[in-house]
Amino acid sequence: MIDRDKAWKFANEWLDAWNKHDVNAIMEHYDDAIVFCSPIVQNVLGDPKGVVSGINDLRDYFSRQLKKFDTLHFQLLDVFTSPQSIVLYYKINRGLLAAEVMLLNNDMKATHVYANYDKSNVG
Repeated sequence: MIDRDKAWKFANEWLDAWNKHDVNAIMEHYDDAIVFCSPIVQNVLGDPKGVVSGINDLRDYFSRQLKKFDTLHFQLLDVFTSPQSIVLYYKINRGLLAAEVMLLNNDMKATHVYANYDKSNVG
């Protein structure tokens, strides 16, 4: 069960890692068998399904994006919970709103992530 305190702790640590552009700290939040789905993946990698699978490929993808957007900054707006997932609702300094649905395992590591944005032209 993911309670609100655990969800907010996860969210704030995740946000801090992203805002520091610390790939190692970012990756601490993902399971080795992560499945990450995003329209940005569609645009950047040309994958019509928009999926990156596995921790190493996700690390490479995130590293590339952090180099491309070296001033990237997130502002956490809210966190939503369910028994097995959380939703991080945040603002990106590039003028986007985002909501990431994260299915978490018992170790509070994301196994599946579905990134959603308020605009269709992202990446």
